[in-house]
Amino acid sequence: MAPRVRLIPACLAASAVAGAIHLLRQPAGSSDAFVTPSNLRGEAAAALAAAVVAGSLGAPGPASAAATKFSFFGFGDGTSDAYAQNDKDQKNPYSQFSNPKDRMYKEDAEVYMQKKKVALDESFKRLLRAPQLIKTKQSENLKSLLTLQLEMMRQNMEYITAKGAPGYRNNDESTPAFQKANAFFQDISDLNVYGKSKKWPEAAESYSNAMVKLDEWKKLVAY
Repeated sequence: MAPRVRLIPACLAASAVAGAIHLLRQPAGSSDAFVTPSNLRGEAAAALAAAVVAGSLGAPGPASAAATKFSFFGFGDGTSDAYAQNDKDQKNPYSQFSNPKDRMYKEDAEVYMQKKKVALDESFKRLLRAPQLIKTKQSENLKSLLTLQLEMMRQNMEYITAKGAPGYRNNDESTPAFQKANAFFQDISDLNVYGKSKKWPEAAESYSNAMVKLDEWKKLVAY
């Protein structure tokens, strides 16, 4: 029944458009029209307006469209909310990732841990250049070495210490391994400060302390 109802306005619209075209195409001096050119334009505009109105009658009403449902600050049946698309067993309502027991990504998988170790081995290798830079009092080169390595080295060491990336790990910095890593970076930071101020005996001592803590950290995390 509905298709037949919609067909009637469509036919009316088509007839109105055809009439408007016929009026516009008639010559201005035609004796059959009995109207002036200005009236022709007015009649054509009226016919087009009637076509628009008739066509709009054939459009489906609002009741036939699916209603969108949103919640307000988490209250209500917000089936259209972005958060409503999360997994049902996801404990964090703001995370669109799967529950840890089902997700494919395992932050402590050997492949990820090995990548971090490879990057750390390169950083530790470059750090071995520090004693020579201290001995030859190359302040700028020492600063460049530490600046380039420090942040990436910290990220990789924390990944191995906590066994995961931020958001997937336990960031409890009270553990022995985390405390040792933080102590190591404090010595490296002191080394950078002493190198900038050209206090070479203090710089050499900070480097030695850092290397001792690094060895202890490696044992704690079974590096």
